[in-house]
Amino acid sequence: MTRKILQEIIFIIFRVAIIFALIYAGYSCISGCYSFGYKIFADEAKDPEPGIVKTVAIVEGKTDKEVGDILAEKGLVDSGLLFMFQVKFSEYDEKLRPGVYDLSTAMTPYEMMAIMSADPDADAEGEEGDEGYVPTKNEANLWDEADDTAKEKSENKEGEGEKSETPKTDNE
Repeated sequence: MTRKILQEIIFIIFRVAIIFALIYAGYSCISGCYSFGYKIFADEAKDPEPGIVKTVAIVEGKTDKEVGDILAEKGLVDSGLLFMFQVKFSEYDEKLRPGVYDLSTAMTPYEMMAIMSADPDADAEGEEGDEGYVPTKNEANLWDEADDTAKEKSENKEGEGEKSETPKTDNE
């Protein structure tokens, strides 16, 4: 008889443990889903100002998920999947353009989307550089392997700037 009582006590403890495990798993799942859903619509930057500027090259034919994965690798967003959902639920769905972009960790995902979807022909600033330039896949791979501080781009601009600034300093 004591053996039967002992078996019943062990069986009850086992059932209580299973119930607690199911409650904990349900809570974790619901909490994770809420957090993910919140992040989709939360307009939060990865870092506070001033952030770190990183150069990103997006080639023709990349999906929103692939663009998000590139941004996540550079440390600009939390996850490629999250970025994909943010794009899908924003006004920038189907509007991201290929090109070379200087993005900061202090930018929100929606600010990054605005930059990556802007029409380079409608840019009124008239800034020189890579405006409207679409890199090839090989060029994008080279930039991805390069340092995040965009040494190649800054060297090209410095080289062009030295040529144009030299006559200005001579005239002054």
